[in-house]
Amino acid sequence: MTMFQCKIVTPADSVLDEEAKYVTFQAFDGQRGVMRGASPFLAKLGGGQCRIDTASGTKRYVLNGGFAQMNADTLVLLADGAEDVESIKLDEATKRVSEADAKVTAQNDKPLTLVQREKIESEQSLARARVAAVRRA
Repeated sequence: MTMFQCKIVTPADSVLDEEAKYVTFQAFDGQRGVMRGASPFLAKLGGGQCRIDTASGTKRYVLNGGFAQMNADTLVLLADGAEDVESIKLDEATKRVSEADAKVTAQNDKPLTLVQREKIESEQSLARARVAAVRRA
């Protein structure tokens, strides 16, 4: 199977730079899969799981927003945050889901702005993605 270069970069670190057979990630508008020879694109990342199939096995990350760019035979996932699924503890991830759910259902003195609501919903979605990723691993 032919390979292509896959990179995951955050503001703080270069997380991954390897050849991949297949990569799937959560884009803003749904799940996207990439193989060698994919047409060039630029996409907004959503918060969610990312799976990279390499010659040595599968690597899984939870990405927190950013952008994905496919150009020639290189996919760059420029993420606001990236967490290796193997480093996520299920009990901590489950606790974050409970905290995020509480924020969604909390009573507030003033109605939330759209930006505040989107931030809370993004936290909730990312927390659920972390739990799902750990359970799937």
